[in-house]
Amino acid sequence: MSTAASGRDPSYFPDYIGHFKILQIVGMGGMGVVYKATQDPLNRIVALKVLPPQLSLNDELAKRFDIEAKAISRLQHQNIVSLYEAGEDKGYRYFAMQFVDGENLSARIQAKKSMPSSEIIDIAKQICRGLRYAHSQNVIHRDIKPQNILIDKEHIARLSDFGIAKIFASSGITLTGVTVGTPEYMSPEQAEGEDVDAKTDIYSLGVVIYEMLTKKPPFLANNPVATAYKHVHEIPIPPSVKRRDTPKRLELIVLKALKKDKKERYESVDAMLEHLDSVDVDEVVDRTTLSFAAQKDLQDESPDNGDKVLDKRITDRRFGDRRHSRRKQNSFFLFDKGYWLDLVEDQWLTLSLIAILAAILLNHLIGHK
Repeated sequence: MSTAASGRDPSYFPDYIGHFKILQIVGMGGMGVVYKATQDPLNRIVALKVLPPQLSLNDELAKRFDIEAKAISRLQHQNIVSLYEAGEDKGYRYFAMQFVDGENLSARIQAKKSMPSSEIIDIAKQICRGLRYAHSQNVIHRDIKPQNILIDKEHIARLSDFGIAKIFASSGITLTGVTVGTPEYMSPEQAEGEDVDAKTDIYSLGVVIYEMLTKKPPFLANNPVATAYKHVHEIPIPPSVKRRDTPKRLELIVLKALKKDKKERYESVDAMLEHLDSVDVDEVVDRTTLSFAAQKDLQDESPDNGDKVLDKRITDRRFGDRRHSRRKQNSFFLFDKGYWLDLVEDQWLTLSLIAILAAILLNHLIGHK
């Protein structure tokens, strides 16, 4: 196989790293190069992530690398890329991971004019399940973004690169083009250099869902600092402003995940997953958003009767929605008494003004006869 065909540079990387035979490059960036490789003697295809050489020069980092590799290797879940092995050879530190034959989510977002809402919800739920498991093992991802979500040909989504951001954060090493966490997907607390927890992953997942809906993250700027500033200080424009068929409940889920104050976000990924299970793709946002101010958008309320099923209806208080409607299902609205009662209750001021104007007009017409 020629160098051009294989996609590798033999002057920089050897044919082998450890007992892994390099086949071709599948990705590269500031945090290293990912190769497709064969593991000898198992003859198993793996994704070999080789970290930058600078990382081998720091003894403290070497210890952190080993600690993180052991933690990540314990993560065994359908929606997480498995780590087979981590080690060092010829000055290169590497992760040998499960090879996913497919594409990353970023490529899928850009390849389609718009992703179907049902597909967006399915991918979001899969990532929630992976994160729920990781968080139960006290592992935080810290760098959730479309490039780190791999989708195979069976439409199974998997999170990759667990722990990589933490290794860089603890290294104290500055690398050209590398930010610990990606600015477009960074939580406000990450942007301000604060300690992070599971709610950082929830925020970043909210950004990813937003991008799946609109093809762009909620905050973009000319440089990383300006982008981080927006995460800390600016309110996101609701996705429905950019995509009119956004499911109403999905928009509320995204906006709750993107709260600046992490205390106002979901308490856990499990709570977020429960709300994703309740989304009706046919219930879209049907009115233009008048205010971007965040309120208490998502609340689950249990009925007083414990034997009743949990009410998972999500109230959008930005539009003054009521939890209980008088309207009958499957009835033509003009003949529905509940429709008119709701209309009077919601629009009484407007109707009153119309009645006054009508009276004035009628009086004017009578006076000119």
